Amino acid sequence: MIEMEASAENLPKKIRKTLENLQQAGEVPVMAFPAVPRRYQDEKAMAFARIGAFDEMKISSWIVVTEKNLIFVRSGLFRNRMDRFPLEGITGIEYVKEFRDNTLKIRIGDAAEDVRFYHEVDGIQFYRHVMDVVGKKR
Repeated sequence: MIEMEASAENLPKKIRKTLENLQQAGEVPVMAFPAVPRRYQDEKAMAFARIGAFDEMKISSWIVVTEKNLIFVRSGLFRNRMDRFPLEGITGIEYVKEFRDNTLKIRIGDAAEDVRFYHEVDGIQFYRHVMDVVGKKR
């Protein structure tokens, strides 16, 4: 997990800029992880995620959690693409292949998105946080 204040300088420049913009807009980032949603998966990203050996500065896909939203961030050449989902809209979360890779299935209403985390610890922390949020809304 990236502690927002402590290690923001260790993040890629485009992700740092996105987090700063979110904060200026009143959405305080709670956590940010290098992760690959299925919609952003390409061969390079999947290879890095499988072996877990990578340089975070080269990762282009992140998942950011704010106090109210779950945001998939894909850094691009000119600007970042952001897909936002309200945390209150998450209806479930589960491990896809718990002991084979770090993939979680996030259910948002009737839709679902598989997200592969680069570090298994990040996936666990994300899972616990989202389960706390989902549990409180019930």
